[in-house]
Amino acid sequence: MKKILIVPILLMLFVACNKKEVPELDFSVSTERSSYRVGDTVRFLLSGNPDQVVFYSGLAGSKYIYKDRTKAESDNITLEFNSNRRFGADAQQPLSIRLLASQKFNGSYLEADINESADWVDITSAFTFSGNQASQDTYVNSGVVNLLSLTSLGLTIDKTKPIYFAFKFVGNTGSTQRTWRLTKFDINLTAPDGQVLPVTNIGGAGWTSVKFGASPANWTFTAGTSLLTIAGGNATALNNQVWAVTNPINLVNVVPDKGTPLKNMTTRVDQYNFIYNQPGTYKVTFDVFNINVYGESRTVKDIDLIINP
Repeated sequence: MKKILIVPILLMLFVACNKKEVPELDFSVSTERSSYRVGDTVRFLLSGNPDQVVFYSGLAGSKYIYKDRTKAESDNITLEFNSNRRFGADAQQPLSIRLLASQKFNGSYLEADINESADWVDITSAFTFSGNQASQDTYVNSGVVNLLSLTSLGLTIDKTKPIYFAFKFVGNTGSTQRTWRLTKFDINLTAPDGQVLPVTNIGGAGWTSVKFGASPANWTFTAGTSLLTIAGGNATALNNQVWAVTNPINLVNVVPDKGTPLKNMTTRVDQYNFIYNQPGTYKVTFDVFNINVYGESRTVKDIDLIINP
């Protein structure tokens, strides 16, 4: 009986001696002082050697408290863009571009499924568009427009539903048609704490060109230059009606704040320098953790900094 008991005891001792654990965290961070001036180099002095260190500056877009935020409520959701118009005459090529919005569009990017009168609201008059320009590099800003303020134009937004936007191009045969170039299609929201958060931009919006009838022109989006363009053609070009329609956009979806990884398991960092270019009070956060297949050990260290003008 005694010999039989020895076996399980030995097994327990063997398991205990070979148990794998996450290394216990040993980390601290400090600065040389608690206040600096704009443009000063803030030196964060790090001690210990955790596997991972992620730095959150406290600036907009890099606040630890918002690292998991994907939605934000707001009564100020704005759109602005830049436009450039070239060629064509007002008399022969009127109303060559319109901006429309819809929460009724069914998401089918076919001519037959774009019902302008029933599903779309023309919001062109709320924005400034370019006049004729001598250069393709001269852009006119649309102005920053709160989309929730356009009820007088017939746009009443339900923030729980996605919205689509479309640039409608019309060109008339018989004279030179317009060329339009659009960039900086930025939608932002202002959160209750005053932070301005990006919802989408011209690249993130996504664009599908939808031709009506025998329209020869086509909207094109160039990712490298973030440019949305259409050229109607010369006087012999056929009539054009072509829409550039976005993907569905959720106006309260925001990008979570991001930190800057400072180290991983194969590196060591004893100091990190950062420069603040705006005055204010910032909560700086270091998210520190050891992690492996056996588990995770994590801690968060905060430092309050005052940046004077």
